[in-house]
Amino acid sequence: MRRLYVDKASGTFADQLEAFGLAHVVREWLRLSYDHRDISVTLTDKGGYYQLDLGRALDDACLQRLRGPYVPIRALVTAKNAASMPPDLPETAQVRYEEQRDRRAQYFELRNNLRSERRQPEEIRERLAGLEPHPDWDIFRAINPAALAGYNKLNLQWWQVQPALAEVAALVRNLYAQTPNDIEAAEAAWKALDKAKGWGIKVQSGVGQIYNPSQGKGQNSRKPDRLSMGNVSGLWLCEFLKAVGYYAAALTKQPRGTKDRKTYVLAPMELDLYEHDRVFRLFRQAMEVSETPVRLDILVSLRYLQTLLRYALSDEGEGARRQLTSFGHPRDAVGGFAGALYKSLGNSQATMNVPFLGLPAWVQTASRQQMDEMAGALEEHIAIVRQFDESHSDDVNLLLAYRDFCSGNSLDAFFEFAVMYAAFIIGRRERNQYARQFSEENLRRLIMGTEPKLQPILDTPGFQNIAYAIRQSTVVAQLRKKQNDRRYDVRYGLGQQLARKAHYAADFIAELSNFLHLYNAENAQVMERPQSGPYRRSVRVEDIQDIVRLIDEYGSQTVAHLLVAYGYARTGSAPEREVAEEEDGPEQDADMGSDEDDSDKVAAED
Repeated sequence: MRRLYVDKASGTFADQLEAFGLAHVVREWLRLSYDHRDISVTLTDKGGYYQLDLGRALDDACLQRLRGPYVPIRALVTAKNAASMPPDLPETAQVRYEEQRDRRAQYFELRNNLRSERRQPEEIRERLAGLEPHPDWDIFRAINPAALAGYNKLNLQWWQVQPALAEVAALVRNLYAQTPNDIEAAEAAWKALDKAKGWGIKVQSGVGQIYNPSQGKGQNSRKPDRLSMGNVSGLWLCEFLKAVGYYAAALTKQPRGTKDRKTYVLAPMELDLYEHDRVFRLFRQAMEVSETPVRLDILVSLRYLQTLLRYALSDEGEGARRQLTSFGHPRDAVGGFAGALYKSLGNSQATMNVPFLGLPAWVQTASRQQMDEMAGALEEHIAIVRQFDESHSDDVNLLLAYRDFCSGNSLDAFFEFAVMYAAFIIGRRERNQYARQFSEENLRRLIMGTEPKLQPILDTPGFQNIAYAIRQSTVVAQLRKKQNDRRYDVRYGLGQQLARKAHYAADFIAELSNFLHLYNAENAQVMERPQSGPYRRSVRVEDIQDIVRLIDEYGSQTVAHLLVAYGYARTGSAPEREVAEEEDGPEQDADMGSDEDDSDKVAAED
């Protein structure tokens, strides 16, 4: 018995929760049976079900050695329900909600005070050490109050059956020993066991919408013989495993500025449970700060992947590093996140959306050096995404386009984003506000990781020279203007003009030719003036010929969008740093505003 199976019965993150819950429970059973030795458990997506490969056999001999109590999660005790807790329930099997709420409020109050006093980051970390909120606080907040009664009922039933843990474990093992899972046999086995022990625990339990986003109170019936209002029910042991999985693989947050809730559950493709536990703990720490709704979706994907890469590059992440190097793409280990949006209705919440957010597919991990480069690229993307303010409609459109690209791996979505982002950079800097640019190196990694066949475009000298001309006429010219160098005009809206004409090759070539004519003429005028250089490099006939050839081969839209993306990126390439008769001096980023991170000014929740 080294292999178990969890059917994908709902098509939502309830399936992942059940798989992760079973994996954690079974691993601990094996550890208890084998003298707390390290036991490997691997979760693999097999299409219609999740497969659990166990490092040790979960056979009858193993189960006979199993002794309780084993409590994977704890009951949530509040001032209102404290009196109803069983007197024999130990403190290790419960958590005091109000104590954790107050601790969190004190932590953020102290942190905000220290930051308002302009203390150094090192001092702030030292002062806050040991005062951090409970790592599962967001889960406690999601459970209380809406799901509290059902959650605690599962926990107390689990505590009640601990004297017969070996027999309960055998029932669970037999349920998941084959696919499809035989739920009816498990229900019959539970009824017999419950009758023999005299527990009085019903086989069916209400299905909590917190773990089952597609199931809730409504017009539900297993058979179409009647229609009545009621809750969906299921085998209580399965619901308990989902609650365990909620702690193991779910991130749940209340987006800033709303009373809604978003939950994200990791979707494993081939994942070692030991490595997952460590990565996910670090990921939750990275997502401590509340974010606005769309930005939250994006940062969940980017920050999880960044955390995974950083862990794999660390000394303790050797196993993850070997796996990622073997796969070449993180998506072969983790597919992304299954999510749910719970809309606040005042005293209750309703599921409004159950999306799936994929991990960025352009990230490659074939070597340790590539992992390090990709981790740096992700840091740049995170910094760019965190600039956008969702109270502005233009920023929301940028975030939506980037989210489509991030999750769907479509360059069309990224090109849509890149054109809008070009206008964002110019507009923001014109108002003396800070705006980040993509680096040319990281932009190339993104393009090559998404569409490797576009490499000949990026390597063509004519493409690089015309992208240089666009850059010099936009972001660099704007920088000169801020430095009181007004020799060259800033061509506002150039990226949008080129993108609008990109649908037809003839129109795009005409628009691009007009710009290049004005660009070269301006260069000639500046060089005729008595003012000394350095000067911009002019575009040659060969460069235009290269672009026309690329348009014939790849299409005008692809070439146009790549030119805009590269034209508004920052570059550190050697040719643009040389000071020569026909070239400009070093290109620099203008710090035109505060880059202070204000996204973590979080008010303590209730």
